[in-house]
Amino acid sequence: MPPSRSRCPSSAPNRSERAVARASLCITRGGVPYCRQVRAILARNHISYRILDATTPKVQALMIRRFGDTAVPRTVIGGVLVEGVDEARILQLCHG
Repeated sequence: MPPSRSRCPSSAPNRSERAVARASLCITRGGVPYCRQVRAILARNHISYRILDATTPKVQALMIRRFGDTAVPRTVIGGVLVEGVDEARILQLCHG
């Protein structure tokens, strides 16, 4: 399954939203409350992101290679890893 793209439904992004130019990747597993929380943070703050499904063998292999395990949620913003639910760090990386 290819990675999906998600964006909070809204009108055209304003100037501050367009300033978020860092690539955001959210690695999640369906049904995990913490994963839903991270996706909600990204959506609420109009941060575009790609989702990788951590239940697929390809993504699991990538996670083992890169992180050493398959724990979720993981968010990568501008090459910086955020593990778990850390709204302040996500916003700092996206808007800082």
